[in-house]
Amino acid sequence: MSKLLEQALVEVKKLPASEQDGAAGALIDYLARRQNSLLTDEQRAEVRRRLADPNRVLVAADEVWKRLGLGET
Repeated sequence: MSKLLEQALVEVKKLPASEQDGAAGALIDYLARRQNSLLTDEQRAEVRRRLADPNRVLVAADEVWKRLGLGET
């Protein structure tokens, strides 16, 4: 277990039981969404690589929707 997760669990244990359940539910939800991810590990690595590129070109959201044929033309 990572030190950060251990630290998080220490903090969660300090919460009232009802709030602990909320934190546990959030973690379970995160894990379920991660398992159902549409990206493979290789694709996620490529996204991270591209985000780390200081010379990447950013496109406005409305331009993305237009390019996908989902926005106003």
